[in-house]
Amino acid sequence: MIVSILERDPLPLVQYSPEVPAELERIVARALHKNREERYQTAKDLQLELKSLAKETEIPASPKGLHASAASSGRQTAKTQGAVSAAEQGAPHSTSSAEYIITQLKSHQRVALITLVILVLAAVAALVYFNRAPALTDKDTILLTDFVNTTGDSVFDGTLKKGLAVQLEQSPFLNVFPEARVRQTLRLMGRSPDERVTGEIAQEICERENIKVLIASSIAPLGSHYSLTLEAINSQSGDVPAREQVEAKGKDEVLRALSQGATWLREKLGESLSSIRRFDKSLELATTSSLEALKAFTEAEVQALRGRFPEAIPSLKRAVERDPNFASAHALLAVIYFNMKQPRLAADYAEKGYALRDRVSEYEKFRVVSYYYGFVTGEADKQIEVLEMQKQTYPRDFRAPAMLATVYDELRQSGKAVAEAIEAVRLNPDFAAAYRNLGLAFIQLNRFAEGKEVYERALQQKLDLAGFHSGLYEIAFVSGDRAAMQHQLDWASGKPDEHMALDWQTGVAAFAGERRLAQDFARRAIDLALHSEAKEEAARYAAEQALRAAVFGQFTSAKAAAAQSLALDRNQIPLTRAALALAQSGEPSQVQSLIAELTKAHPKDTLLNGVWLPTIRAAMELQLGNAGQAIELLQAARLYEAAADFWPQYIRGQAYLRLKSGSEAAAEFQKILDHRGEAPLSALYPIAHLGLARASALAGDVTGSRKEYQDFLALWKDADADLPVLIEAKKEYERLK
Repeated sequence: MIVSILERDPLPLVQYSPEVPAELERIVARALHKNREERYQTAKDLQLELKSLAKETEIPASPKGLHASAASSGRQTAKTQGAVSAAEQGAPHSTSSAEYIITQLKSHQRVALITLVILVLAAVAALVYFNRAPALTDKDTILLTDFVNTTGDSVFDGTLKKGLAVQLEQSPFLNVFPEARVRQTLRLMGRSPDERVTGEIAQEICERENIKVLIASSIAPLGSHYSLTLEAINSQSGDVPAREQVEAKGKDEVLRALSQGATWLREKLGESLSSIRRFDKSLELATTSSLEALKAFTEAEVQALRGRFPEAIPSLKRAVERDPNFASAHALLAVIYFNMKQPRLAADYAEKGYALRDRVSEYEKFRVVSYYYGFVTGEADKQIEVLEMQKQTYPRDFRAPAMLATVYDELRQSGKAVAEAIEAVRLNPDFAAAYRNLGLAFIQLNRFAEGKEVYERALQQKLDLAGFHSGLYEIAFVSGDRAAMQHQLDWASGKPDEHMALDWQTGVAAFAGERRLAQDFARRAIDLALHSEAKEEAARYAAEQALRAAVFGQFTSAKAAAAQSLALDRNQIPLTRAALALAQSGEPSQVQSLIAELTKAHPKDTLLNGVWLPTIRAAMELQLGNAGQAIELLQAARLYEAAADFWPQYIRGQAYLRLKSGSEAAAEFQKILDHRGEAPLSALYPIAHLGLARASALAGDVTGSRKEYQDFLALWKDADADLPVLIEAKKEYERLK
């Protein structure tokens, strides 16, 4: 019907009724013209022409007039046809009979005319409807108010708003103002971020954020039934361009009714039918059929938005207990555990969510699949592919570019990370993680001043993440700003993750060669992390201590720290770092065992197979005296070597030194010195000066070699005097002099 109205010319009216006046044919043809400029521009114009036509079709009350009219009529009743037949045969008839016939003919013609007028008006109404300006365009944003709940049942509080958001967020056409931005805007308005968004508050938010439409919703009891009302209100004019009222026969039918109402509302707001057909799963399929599970999920999401991840976990576990098939709840648990640096639990829940990916909307499916590749298989290329598809499908949603920035930060493809993070900030200026990603990318590119500006701007907006402070500490260290470093340590004091600040200080001490001080900080960081039930972080701290000890030439300490790390946890990070430390410490059999464990657990992981395993194998070959084999193995690591905190460059540089290839060794150590931002606290940075000094000496550049020895010794002026690597460096420098 719609295609016919929009594209096909209608048949002439004479096809249906031969006696239709030509003028009426003209009026109808104009009303149905495909070009809106050629149609009647106002209902008044159409009315005037129809009135004029009505006057012209009045039938004179005379036998002659009757005779002419009857002769041309093809729609007379049997009784009228009989009267006309008698008149044509010259049969006598009375004046009253003629008047009766005239009256009947007039009546029939008026009925026909009224019917045609109704058809014309209906056609015009249809054309006006299908050619009307939509209530929204794809550039507009909508804000959801909290439901007005007069049922007295608290299970609907917050739950129905979340359900409506899920339904509307499926749409690539609609742009729902994110709940995180709502809470941030409330803060900026001087209100509590937990305040209910009433109609009045919603109106104020719309004015501040230039939001065109707000959706006011309510649920009310209707006997044993429930009545739900969804009303779209233009925040500027107060007009109501769309309104839906649906009825649920019982409590268990509320989510289904809400889904139906939301679908109808989407159409009225201007979304195409083809889009709705493609992106419209009911709440029971897109989330859950359980009101209780959805309520628990909603409560957890509120905590997660505040960064209170531990507080969100009990509600999410309650949600999956009520509905084990609640895919979105499993996915949110995966994200929370990832943010809490518990990769094994993140992977477990991401895998559960992925198994249920057919029980979510298309919008949520992108996220579930992305988490699977990110947290379970580690296939960065596939995760990027999914996120790019998500960006194309939902170009106004900030989540895909924000996640892409995270992936590119991990791969150290920092230029791409900057572009995606900037886009995420543009789409959602109140999303803290996007600022974290942007600042981190700037640091990786040695653009420290820009990174600092990003973090400070986020803090001024009352956004806060631990990553901001970690980044600011690193920037302050690179800049030599001790006061700024202390400011970040003061911020961390007394917080649940204070162990993070102790880890910063571990890095700074190791950077300066203060091995004993670094050991003390590391021990305290491990103890505090364990006290905070962050054993994964404690395992990482121990593994990194093992790596530092190996570089400093303290192999016994390296082996002990590696053993401590693996006893605490055996996720990918401690396994790779411990294996690399043991490879440099001369433990090939143990290293082979760890490689087998990693390969079995993470057969498809991009960074593991692309950089860490080649580096571990190369370090083992170097320790066994096979420098050429080490260099060959490291060829596979070149694509992602920037993501491994200087280790591939360091091992390759050491191998070239063994082969007396001074120029090639110098190039590897120079990479470390040129890209300090990729790992600002790494102990390999000062060691790179030592490596470059040795490489320059091999190449015959005595002046350059002397300078690099001096730079190294300056950085290690407070280093522990008994470190084997320092003792050897001083001897070499003396010989060079």
